[in-house]
Amino acid sequence: MEKIKTLKFSELENLLEGIQKPGRYVNHEVGTKSKDISKIADFSSMVFMALIFPDIYEIGMPNLGLPILYEIINKIKYFSAERVFSPWIDFEKKLRDRKVKLFSLENRIFLDCFDVLGFSVQHEMLCTNILNIIDMSGLKIHSKERGGRFPLVCAGGPAVVNPQPLSKFMDFMVIGDGEELTIKILEKVKTYKKSSKGKLWFLKEISKLDGVYAPGLYKFYYFKDGKISDIKPFLKVKKETVKDLNKFDIVLNPVIPNIKPVHDRFAVEIMRGCSRRCRFCQAGIIYRPVRQRNVNSLIENSICGIKNTGYDEISFMSLSTADYKDIGCLLEGVAGFMNLNKISVSLPSLRVDSFNLHLAELIGSGRRTGLTFAPEAGSQRMRDIINKDISEEEIIDCIKVAFKNGWEKIKLYFMIGFPFEEDEDIEQIVLLIKKITNTAKDALPKRNFRRFKINVSINAFCPKPFTPFQWVGQDSTGSLVKKFNYIVKNVPKKFVQISWSNPQASKIESALSKGDSSVGDAIEKAWRKGAKFDNWTDMFSYKIWEEAFKESGLDINFFATREILPDEILPWDIIDIGTSKKFLFNEYEKSRKCSRVQNKI
Repeated sequence: MEKIKTLKFSELENLLEGIQKPGRYVNHEVGTKSKDISKIADFSSMVFMALIFPDIYEIGMPNLGLPILYEIINKIKYFSAERVFSPWIDFEKKLRDRKVKLFSLENRIFLDCFDVLGFSVQHEMLCTNILNIIDMSGLKIHSKERGGRFPLVCAGGPAVVNPQPLSKFMDFMVIGDGEELTIKILEKVKTYKKSSKGKLWFLKEISKLDGVYAPGLYKFYYFKDGKISDIKPFLKVKKETVKDLNKFDIVLNPVIPNIKPVHDRFAVEIMRGCSRRCRFCQAGIIYRPVRQRNVNSLIENSICGIKNTGYDEISFMSLSTADYKDIGCLLEGVAGFMNLNKISVSLPSLRVDSFNLHLAELIGSGRRTGLTFAPEAGSQRMRDIINKDISEEEIIDCIKVAFKNGWEKIKLYFMIGFPFEEDEDIEQIVLLIKKITNTAKDALPKRNFRRFKINVSINAFCPKPFTPFQWVGQDSTGSLVKKFNYIVKNVPKKFVQISWSNPQASKIESALSKGDSSVGDAIEKAWRKGAKFDNWTDMFSYKIWEEAFKESGLDINFFATREILPDEILPWDIIDIGTSKKFLFNEYEKSRKCSRVQNKI
């Protein structure tokens, strides 16, 4: 790449006329770190990477992984990373009508001029956005049809632990932690760029690294019924793991968004991984082992980050934040240096058995944000099946602590459609919500109780790869609707506000999460029919996806609702996530033993 092509600012100004939220597409935020290309004398000595979050700016900016990679890459003098987000419908139309290719934020570099395009795939419903961005870059969406050596197109993130559904579109995939691996890959790109070798040579070279899967180097064979008969070569790709998080400081000077993002706060990852072993939770498996940051460094860096950014909220992030061994010390240390009357502290992913009076006092000493808890299930039987080792007594005691310390609003997460679920388990969700309401009535002063509100989020359970429930089929859409309607009808409406996930969207998510490479055909057809922003309720069309699977000769139920036999070769068996298939199946068998037949309602 001898010359980089960019969009002039005057051209951008013309494009932004009449566009909603133009701040999504302009640079000049505080904290940008990309290289100034006007000062680069020799572009051939540089490696340029586009970090692409395939959703809009407001959703992508708070993502925790993006600023980490952005900072690590840009610290190296011969690497430069720039950010890219999905354009909203109005701006996409303007770009396509005027035949302008998609470009990055910082230097407005057209995407086909980058050396590497790296997609962050946080969930499966981003797949059509990914194809849309590749197409808007002026590139062929199929990796085999892209001529030339650059740009290389790759993807990472939790949704590519099963890399097969996106395999037709990617040159390679990154499995696991990206901090060290991304730099190793870019170093190899630098060598490749200076050479005259072909792309196949490069893919073979990077596939020697832990955490790199190059789909073109593997071949899958199938039985007539669509099940996998063999994979050749059967060489497993070992997940990349950062053993010590303390090698990488938290980002102290993140980019400050131009417009308000969905989470407007200073985010700090305090721990990676989870020791709780909930059987439904993919993240709890794929982010193992548990690694915790040093508490003294966290205190110092948290204070520095708040001062640098001016945020009035700090969020301590992990899969189970209250399980961080030094959480009390961390909160006390931060509180000791900050005026918590003006700063709020949020702890996402609170477990009810880890929330106590001391934590409540520490969090509540500042401006209060809402408290979110995830009982997941209403009955003890179901919590035993999913290995959510909390009792109803612990749930109620936790809620009492929150109410007695002044919280008037809480959010509860439940899932429906678990394996071995009976009608009584759904009834118990309603009964638990009623018990929590009664607890609030007893614990809150009368004047506060009038403002009391429970926000309940009901999600359809989606079986995921690398969990003990990867062999089960998803509950039918009709069954999920019936269960949700029962909950809505019977909860105390005066105090409870319920939201829930579209079960048809969950069905597509399940099919994409457990699909093989043939599902890529359905993704492509859905995108060509207009599917995009499928995680947005008002944008999702089940009809489009249904037609796309049918026209691809595929049955959605084969991937989404079918029970998988224990001896089947799974599309993701080529990946070594660090937990054995035998262990996962043994956990599935344990969940079966916890279940018992109950009478229907």
